Amino acid sequence: MKYVVIALLALVLGGLAARAYYKEDEPEPVDPINVMILQMKTHAIIEHERQVAVWYRACPDVTGIDPEIFIAWPAKLSYELELGDVTIERSGDTLKIHTSAIHADEPAVPSDFLDYLSTSSVFTFTNEQGLVNREIQKSSPLARYLTTYYLLRDESLRGDFAAEVEGLVTRMAGALGVPVQKIEVEIAKEDVKLPKLPGLELCKGSAASVNGLPFARLEDKNTVPIAFRPPPSKRAPSTPAAQPPGKPEGIASVYGPAKSGK
Repeated sequence: MKYVVIALLALVLGGLAARAYYKEDEPEPVDPINVMILQMKTHAIIEHERQVAVWYRACPDVTGIDPEIFIAWPAKLSYELELGDVTIERSGDTLKIHTSAIHADEPAVPSDFLDYLSTSSVFTFTNEQGLVNREIQKSSPLARYLTTYYLLRDESLRGDFAAEVEGLVTRMAGALGVPVQKIEVEIAKEDVKLPKLPGLELCKGSAASVNGLPFARLEDKNTVPIAFRPPPSKRAPSTPAAQPPGKPEGIASVYGPAKSGK
């Protein structure tokens, strides 16, 4: 009997030892910073837009008397920031966010809203609609030029994107219970070259304007760019007196999932 009891005790102790040995390890606590990075990489794409209006007077060189054509059209300049390679560094109650560079998307030029006014003469021996169509064909490359120009010169554009990233991180940190007092956003800069300004047959002494700011003039029959500083968007901090009328307005959205193939 004694040996039976000893055998039973040995079995029980062996079972407990085996259970303790093979017990699964407790899962490690999830780092909320990694959760934030995963969510941003998986879902977050931020977009901003600039609404612009372009107008100029064209005096194309034709047979007979050159006509004068007033051209005006709106455009939407679009920019995108993907967070597929975002990183977050935590230092105490400060989060430092590092993102890739801002990229320009194809601008939208709704030709249905293009207006023109032609002052041609009976001695203008060229089809007026053909001249107008030629100006319409210049609108897309001209909008691409302005898209890159705003990317390089609009200081508030980077600020708008940084504010969106900061807001996104602030909301996620609050939901995950991460104590944060300061968020620093660093957006990478990319070496972007300004494309060549499309040739515009501007009238002598006139200039092409975007939102009322001259950006091109005629010089020795060549279209020469004029440097200008785009006014900040409404999101950018500034005093009311520094907000000129007719400025482009920033529009932003955050959506997902992230695009592939880039």
